[in-house]
Amino acid sequence: MLRKRPLGSTGLNVTEIGFGALEIGRDWAPDVNADPSHLSCEQAGRVLNGLLDLGINFIDTAPAYYRSEEFIGSTIAHRRDEYVLATKVGEHWEPSGSYYDYSREATLRFIDRSLERLRTDRIDLIQIHSASMEVLERGETLGALQEARDAGKVLHIGMTGGVAEGVRALEIGGYETVQVPYNLLNLAAEERLLALAREKKAGVILMRGLAGGKLTEKFERLEKAEAREAIRGFVPFTPSGKAEELAGLALCFVLSSPEVSTVIAGSRRLEAVEANVRSVETGLDAAVAERLRAHARGLAVSVW
Repeated sequence: MLRKRPLGSTGLNVTEIGFGALEIGRDWAPDVNADPSHLSCEQAGRVLNGLLDLGINFIDTAPAYYRSEEFIGSTIAHRRDEYVLATKVGEHWEPSGSYYDYSREATLRFIDRSLERLRTDRIDLIQIHSASMEVLERGETLGALQEARDAGKVLHIGMTGGVAEGVRALEIGGYETVQVPYNLLNLAAEERLLALAREKKAGVILMRGLAGGKLTEKFERLEKAEAREAIRGFVPFTPSGKAEELAGLALCFVLSSPEVSTVIAGSRRLEAVEANVRSVETGLDAAVAERLRAHARGLAVSVW
């Protein structure tokens, strides 16, 4: 059974494994996926209903994930009370490309459109998508999110971005959660962010816990031989020394940090979601986590 953790001081409890809904709605990761195409609405519905049946209760989406919000609204809105719903403002994507707008007016429009596509009357967590230092310092987007919260359209406020931006958001205040990358190929969050989040009682949501699929058996499809060999070095740490167990090892590693609320792992395949859930049931021994960390710090940054 999936364990739950507090999402900072929001009062929400979320499953250790959350679902990142990018891949169901937008073509993604051609470097490791032989077919990077997104799903149909019917296919997405099977995945979304299946992950709720597994007990996953945190779903992270965005207007930048193309059809993702629409698919969620079309297929699981009738189960709305079973999941904590997080989406974003600031970026919208169409096949012609992305456009970005962090102004007050655009932010409020983003929220209203998301509510329509998601077929819900409230967004549990609204986040600034890929917040830059300039967006954070200006504060206009945060102010708009606070307006939407006062209107009852959103319940809690967070941001997504790099580790440095996450640190700055926590310093500025007003953000109840930060969503940042953290994985065996990117340990930057350990330098300051995790401790600061603990101090501020903020929820930490991890993106790229599997490094965009590189920390799975798919790493063998990477073009750079040096990258493939570096990742292969993690395989002996898995319970049976098999590459198919690499994703579970990577997830257990980031979850060994108590500051982490949830790690969002996306997939087009329900079987992969089920495997992720099974893989974190036993956790990771602290000594193994330290050996993994030491190995990860020894990797050449130039590989990535």
